[in-house]
Amino acid sequence: MILVNSRQLSVVSCQLTVPCQLANWKLFAVVCLMLAVGSCKSDQPNPRPENPSISLANSSNVIIANEGNFQFGNASVSFLNGQTGQVSSDVFRPANGRDLGDVAQSAIVWNNRLYVVVNNSKKIEVLDLNNFRSTGTISGLVSPRYMLPVSNSKAYVSDLYANAISVVDLNSLSITKTIPCKGWTEKMILHLGKVYVTNYWQSYLYVIDPVTDTKTDSIFVGKGAKSIVADKKDRIIVACGGYKTAQSDTRLVFINLNGNKIEKTIAISVNYPSSLSINASKDTLYFLNKNVYKLSVEDTQVGAPFILKGTRELYNLSVDVRTNQVFVSDAVDFVQIGKVYVYSPLGAELAKFEAGITPGDFCFY
Repeated sequence: MILVNSRQLSVVSCQLTVPCQLANWKLFAVVCLMLAVGSCKSDQPNPRPENPSISLANSSNVIIANEGNFQFGNASVSFLNGQTGQVSSDVFRPANGRDLGDVAQSAIVWNNRLYVVVNNSKKIEVLDLNNFRSTGTISGLVSPRYMLPVSNSKAYVSDLYANAISVVDLNSLSITKTIPCKGWTEKMILHLGKVYVTNYWQSYLYVIDPVTDTKTDSIFVGKGAKSIVADKKDRIIVACGGYKTAQSDTRLVFINLNGNKIEKTIAISVNYPSSLSINASKDTLYFLNKNVYKLSVEDTQVGAPFILKGTRELYNLSVDVRTNQVFVSDAVDFVQIGKVYVYSPLGAELAKFEAGITPGDFCFY
């Protein structure tokens, strides 16, 4: 049996040995069946015990979208109650009596609803925040990645294969139109009245007018762009680099929106930056590059790691801007239950807890 996700491929097989002296083929068949049933163990992780409560001062409620294993349909949603400190490793299945789907890519809270983008199931589940029950589904998507509300009733959805941004009516939960954007569109940001869309396969950052739903400009940043933030100077900062990307494109790109020009770049010499996040005052950046890195928006180079990975497989990072606490997920081996670590802005570990398989996107509210 094959377990697949975006990082790892592992093969688990069951082998059995039967004595060749068995002469009666019927008996042989029965023995084979008995041995097969007894020796082939499930490759699904054992159910984990419920997490104990954790203590985080002034914490927000936190949603963790757990990707699960590709094509296994075992995505899940974990929830940290900011008031009680109670962690629920899966809130979707108990509330709905069914599985969430295949690969929970991202999640976002908007107007007291939780939207969970389920990539390989080609849908967005819409949940009531009070009880996590599904109130509807946005379907008809190709391979959705992230959702960005641009008004109370409208959102954009990026996509791996659609070569377009889907425009969604949040009242009817339907796709009303698409905005052509060639390539793998990824994270987006609404800033100063414009939507900026990263593109992993193309070399440009797309600019969209959310009033007319039209692409108005494109800004060269280099290939491999996936994460994006805005800083205190209203500059857009994009983390570039990744799969099949030249090392010269592996960098942080600072864009001055007065003319949409690159103001500066910070080279990343090893691997590539991901999960770019920024604190509440928008003066400090965090990103993953195997380890966790931290730098000022005024810096011109990356220093030593802020948090060392050790033996962990650090997979995603996000900053809770209410507390400036840094949440980091550990995918372990992409098959076992993953973990979440919480750090102070100074790098002190505050808490850790178990989530689901391949914990990815964080959502705070």
